[in-house]
Amino acid sequence: MPMSRAQFTDVVTAVREHTSVLLGLTIGYSAEDWAAPTALQGWTRSHVASHLVDGADCLARTVEGLRSGDPEPLHASTDEERVAIELGALASGLDLQIRLDTSASRLQKLLPDLEGVTTLVEPRPGFRIPAWRVPLTRLGEVVTHHVDLDPDARIELEPDTAVSLLAHEVERYALRSKRSAVRVVADEGYEGAVEGSDDEAEVRGPATDLVLWLTRGIVSPNLIRSWA
Repeated sequence: MPMSRAQFTDVVTAVREHTSVLLGLTIGYSAEDWAAPTALQGWTRSHVASHLVDGADCLARTVEGLRSGDPEPLHASTDEERVAIELGALASGLDLQIRLDTSASRLQKLLPDLEGVTTLVEPRPGFRIPAWRVPLTRLGEVVTHHVDLDPDARIELEPDTAVSLLAHEVERYALRSKRSAVRVVADEGYEGAVEGSDDEAEVRGPATDLVLWLTRGIVSPNLIRSWA
């Protein structure tokens, strides 16, 4: 079921606010900062930025395609996406900053049009969602890649927005071919479970912390983990 108008608006607002925070971080990067490695194997901060640009551009094309009645696939293949990211990572820090800003602004202007739109889109191969959830896809990208750029970043989301994002990420996690069985129990009242190849791990805590644990394996002191 689509989220309420207030919830949808909150997610769109969260995308804008967290993008602004991320841009405030990257504007201070030197050439050496951009070239620094991240926890993502083989990726520098330039790769992360290029991926964020590519993600915003692809989502924007999808929304524009919905307007015209001919939504485009985000990428023809994983290889095409990989090439786009590698080429984008070769840009200078200034160019990356400009592209981060302009691509995010383009997408942000389009997101409000998706309220209540149930047409299915495919932000990841095999992951089909109604178009009204595209803002959640972008919020997940911005939040997780902010932490990739700065592992010490403190991510704070409004409770309802955090729960919506967690439920979205649980669905994405369920599509992983190699995954552990997991149950997440958010303090805000959400529970989600995914079957996997081993004994189920149950993790409890704030929804935002659970998002970062599920997507990046970040264990915060606010989380309690146990095995069934």
